[in-house]
Amino acid sequence: MRSTKGGSRQTIQLALLISLVLAGSCAVVEPPPGGPIDTTPPTLALMVPDSGTTVIGELKTIRLTFSEKMDRTSAVTWLFFFPDQRIRQTKWHGATEAEVILEFPLTPDTVIVLEVASGMRDAHKVKSRQSRRFPISTGVDIPQGTISGVLIMADSAVTNGVVELYDVPPDTLEYFEQSLLRRTATDATGAYRFDWLPVPGGPWLVRAFADPDDNLRPGDKDAQRLVPDTLSLTVDSPTASAGVTTLYAWNTPGRILVGPFDTPLHGEKVMAWTMGMADEDTGWVPAPEDGATNPIFDLDPAGGGVIGKVKPGRNRIVFFVDVDGDSTFSGVPDTLLAFVPDSLRTTAPDSVEVQQWFLEPWLMVEDVEVDPGMDTEFEIPAIAHSITPWTPPEPEPAVPDSLEGTGPDQDGSAASDSLSVPEEDE
Repeated sequence: MRSTKGGSRQTIQLALLISLVLAGSCAVVEPPPGGPIDTTPPTLALMVPDSGTTVIGELKTIRLTFSEKMDRTSAVTWLFFFPDQRIRQTKWHGATEAEVILEFPLTPDTVIVLEVASGMRDAHKVKSRQSRRFPISTGVDIPQGTISGVLIMADSAVTNGVVELYDVPPDTLEYFEQSLLRRTATDATGAYRFDWLPVPGGPWLVRAFADPDDNLRPGDKDAQRLVPDTLSLTVDSPTASAGVTTLYAWNTPGRILVGPFDTPLHGEKVMAWTMGMADEDTGWVPAPEDGATNPIFDLDPAGGGVIGKVKPGRNRIVFFVDVDGDSTFSGVPDTLLAFVPDSLRTTAPDSVEVQQWFLEPWLMVEDVEVDPGMDTEFEIPAIAHSITPWTPPEPEPAVPDSLEGTGPDQDGSAASDSLSVPEEDE
């Protein structure tokens, strides 16, 4: 009988060879680890309808194609419309094309500016470096009005600045309670520009702020301010310049410029200081102030004056007549005051002469808003100063004559103690 041991061994070897071949044919070849890191930011390669398109009729869909694969997030986070449009859905076709579907068609006969924000990211989480804006129109043309300017801070260009355009509001609204008309950003030189504005147009307010966290919103501690003047465009002047605007750090003190005022009854030397008001402010209780905590400033009835070192935000101003001339808010006897109402005097027999003390005449005004680093003009209201009774502190007790001269003798030796026990002789 023939042995089958050799045949079995060949069969096993053949089976192993086939399995290795099959395993090799099914393997996925991966690129070797390492290689250059993607640092190239994504850009917008194509938009439909194209930038500058006019007379497009009813439109509810915008298509955007990017230069590389993107982080496929909702367009709500990176696409903005001016005037505002509600985005209903974002459909991604692959990783490079986004189809943005609006809730309602674009408003007829309107210029719409699309903003692709700088925060959008590609598939490798690399952010785009700069926001970009594109106009389209549902009317017959795109207007060519422009407003330009420059932002600086501490003598340097603000390269992360955001600038917003608002209508001048009615008296019943704050400007930021309205819809934002347009938004733009500064370049590497701090320059900015609003394009495609209506002519004639305005008046408008311009707000500028530094945006270090790139979220297109001013934080509580981000430098921000309104451009001083309103801006308008006319047929004869379709361009306007906002000039150079300086931003200040959020905690930069400002100043209050006080206008001329009537000479108070109790004298001509008027002084003032300010105190910041907290969100949960508990008010102010009249008390002497020496200027150590809150600097006190001179004012002149004929020319007003400047109150410096004012904390940004809501402030309380205290004006007072410096009756005794010591440049502090202090208590004075009634004999120094020109007039004290009888209602504030202490009742006493006619034969008894009573001297009373009062805080110097004062006037307090609250909720004076001061922007960081800025001047705020202020007119003192025409109301009477207050007179507040005040009790001077008790004087330090005098040292009795019987205790004077006690202590060490002039030669430095201690006075003898009559109760000390004499030392015994040895």
